[in-house]
Amino acid sequence: MKVICITQARMGSSRLPGKVLQRIHGRPMLDYHLLRVKQAKLIDAHIIATTAHDIDKPIVEFCKHYQQKYFCGDEQDVLGRFYFAALDVGAQPEDIIVRLTGDCPLISAELVDDVISIHKRGVKGQYTHVSLDFFPRGFDCEVFTMAMLEDAYQNATTQAQREHVTLYLYTQSANAVVPLTTGDALWRQFRLCVDEPSDMRLVEEVLKQLGNNWLQASPKDICQLLLQDEQLASINKEVRQRTTH
Repeated sequence: MKVICITQARMGSSRLPGKVLQRIHGRPMLDYHLLRVKQAKLIDAHIIATTAHDIDKPIVEFCKHYQQKYFCGDEQDVLGRFYFAALDVGAQPEDIIVRLTGDCPLISAELVDDVISIHKRGVKGQYTHVSLDFFPRGFDCEVFTMAMLEDAYQNATTQAQREHVTLYLYTQSANAVVPLTTGDALWRQFRLCVDEPSDMRLVEEVLKQLGNNWLQASPKDICQLLLQDEQLASINKEVRQRTTH
């Protein structure tokens, strides 16, 4: 049984075009994401799932430059793109799939490993995820089996289910939904994903304050920084999340 991590990344954001490759302190945002994911101990393979659209060619060039596995799939059918990315690295039905998104530069390897561990101890048909009741958005991590992903690919029919990869999975009554709740309810007020310019400004400032500790910084380190500095935490407080999940 392998653990395969798939990060969705594209350039065509309506609110902040090209955000995943925008430079923060001289480094592409996606590079922060990849380096923090690399700290996870339980991941066997990591692949970037982007699109075959011309606008996403810079992501392909980025992956080639950094010798990062990638897959180019359908722009509209995100679920299909994700499924075929898993097949591209040889995913088998019993393998564990980890879903991340490239707009989370402060993703926590610690939480990724925790969610994988919980999933391994779980039941068949379990969807395991970081609870956003106890963690900021931007630490999002979802875990399920390749068999479940194939079921979603074969049976999800609505536009929302095809656009939001895991919507079908966590809304099926037969699937057990298990959240990781080891964080703090105070942390859920923060937002560490990047959708708008103010999100980017917050991440830039957080990374600046973390300094050389940015790579190893834990969720607690980052959230304590935000709890202690109200002005810092308020940089993107006006942003509202638009996606289903």
